Amino acid sequence: MAKAKINKKQLLKKFVEFPKTGIRLFFAKEMNLLNLLIERYSIEFVQVLSLNKKYDSLAVVLCESFKPEIDKKFRSFNYRIDHSKYEQYNISSTKSGEDILLKNKPKTIRDFLNG
Repeated sequence: MAKAKINKKQLLKKFVEFPKTGIRLFFAKEMNLLNLLIERYSIEFVQVLSLNKKYDSLAVVLCESFKPEIDKKFRSFNYRIDHSKYEQYNISSTKSGEDILLKNKPKTIRDFLNG
């Protein structure tokens, strides 16, 4: 089964504001930066990655000051729970045991004297 082809232009549109002029040079630079981002992380992660705003260039996302935030998102994307460390509980849909009827304590002096 063949993989679906990734439209990198649409992927780039998710992160970057396109300029009005100089499109050819812009796309050459930004596609290179997008390929570096995909190489550093993965294509699946880059597809689901969401940033709080659009930037002028992907160079902002690839810089060292932005790297801890992207790494944190990448770790949470790849996180898998190891179920062997935790005890499994079976919760039944049927009730077991009798219901307990609790008698309410008197809240006021009048309730105490009348009750």
